[in-house]
Amino acid sequence: MSPTDVTTAELLLERYAQGERDFSQVSLNECNLAGAQIPHIVLRQANLNIVNLSTANLSFSDLQQASLNVSRFSGANLSQACLRQAQLNVANLIRAVLVGADLSEASLIRAELLRADLSNATLNQANLSEADLREARLRWARLSGANLSQSDLRKSNFLGANLEGAQLYAAQMEDTVLSGAVLQRAELRHATLMGADLSGANLRGANLRWADLSGANLQEADLTDAKLSGATLVGADLSGATLVNTILVHTDLSRTRLQRVYCVDSDLSGATLNGAFLAGAVCYDLVTAETTCDWVDLSVNGDGSKVQRFTDAGAIHAFFNRRPPQVQVVVDVALTQGAHASLAQAYHQLAAVLDWFVMPPDIEISHRRTVLTFKADTETTLMAIAFLSTWPFKDRKAVRTALLGFVTAEKTAAVPNLPNQAILECLEATVSEVDTLELCPLREDLDQSSFFAAPLQVKLTNTTGQALELYHNPRFGVRNFPLAQGLFPVQPRQDPFPHLEDYQSFVAGFRDGTSG
Repeated sequence: MSPTDVTTAELLLERYAQGERDFSQVSLNECNLAGAQIPHIVLRQANLNIVNLSTANLSFSDLQQASLNVSRFSGANLSQACLRQAQLNVANLIRAVLVGADLSEASLIRAELLRADLSNATLNQANLSEADLREARLRWARLSGANLSQSDLRKSNFLGANLEGAQLYAAQMEDTVLSGAVLQRAELRHATLMGADLSGANLRGANLRWADLSGANLQEADLTDAKLSGATLVGADLSGATLVNTILVHTDLSRTRLQRVYCVDSDLSGATLNGAFLAGAVCYDLVTAETTCDWVDLSVNGDGSKVQRFTDAGAIHAFFNRRPPQVQVVVDVALTQGAHASLAQAYHQLAAVLDWFVMPPDIEISHRRTVLTFKADTETTLMAIAFLSTWPFKDRKAVRTALLGFVTAEKTAAVPNLPNQAILECLEATVSEVDTLELCPLREDLDQSSFFAAPLQVKLTNTTGQALELYHNPRFGVRNFPLAQGLFPVQPRQDPFPHLEDYQSFVAGFRDGTSG
């Protein structure tokens, strides 16, 4: 008998019990198969519209291109089932188990998937517009290019799911879990994401125009090239988020947590930032035309103990265009593999006891020089970082002398009212702590280039971009000359610290302490 000769549910179950599995193209519209135990059944291109399959076991079944419109699958087991290009429009899949199922290009328009389990399922290019997915589990699901426009996803779980290029226009996503999800280039215009968990999500290039993200968790999220014009992020948490070339025109960021955020080359025109939390934020090269911001909270704990107020647009622009302070150590020789290993060993030892000296430097190598760039969270640690960054080198003693000259000057009141006493206190405490350490010597056998004996140039740069040359070895840049006695002799300085006037000008940019 042909599968198409199966005209009743009873006949299908009878032949299934006899060992037959392939019922492709069968037509059993409006039949009752509730509770049927038919795993591994093949129903390709079958017509099963308005069929009752509630609590049925269809695990590992093949329903590719089947028509299952308005059918009931409530509580059914469809785990590992193949439903590619199947029609499930207005189907009832409440509490259905679809773990690992393949629904690629399937149509589930206005389907009911309340509390359904689609963990690890594949729904690439599937149409779930206006579907009800409240409290559904879609952890690690693949929904690349899926259409979820105007769907109800409230309190659903998309942990680690791939929604790259998905259509989520006007989707309801309150309290939805999207932690670690991929939403690259996703369409989220007018979506409601209040209280949603998007921590660690990839939202690069996503369109979030006019979306409501009030109270959402976007910690460590990547919003590079994202569009958030007109979006609401009141009370949202973007701590540690990346906002590079992000469009934030007329975005409401009132009371938004932006601690340690990296915001560069972004457009904040017409945005509102009243009461935003910005401790440790790196913000520069921002467009701030018509930006509204009366005050921001710079306190580490967000308790209002350190508030920055603004009186005009110029002050706002200056504040949001403060580059991260940095220390630059230029070594007058190219870095070798052996020297690199020794340098990493030295910095690792220091980081083990100084929990704030944890970020390795950016390294730029040319044919004759090496540039080590250390970025600081605040200007307070600039001099301490200069001391630590030069510790492995022969020139460290000269750098230390130059640095401690500022401390001596302050203590003896030789230079009254040196700005930002915290910088000097941090330096003195760091030097004292390092002096008590028993650090392992450098592996000189790894370095055949005399890298650590090479002359140094040390520069500090503050948040306004102003540089201070802290130290410059007189032999820096000299080539092909013997180190004969008397050649370019290094004379001791008459003053206890270098370039005092330059230093005072350098710290004047952060005299108010807003960055430290």
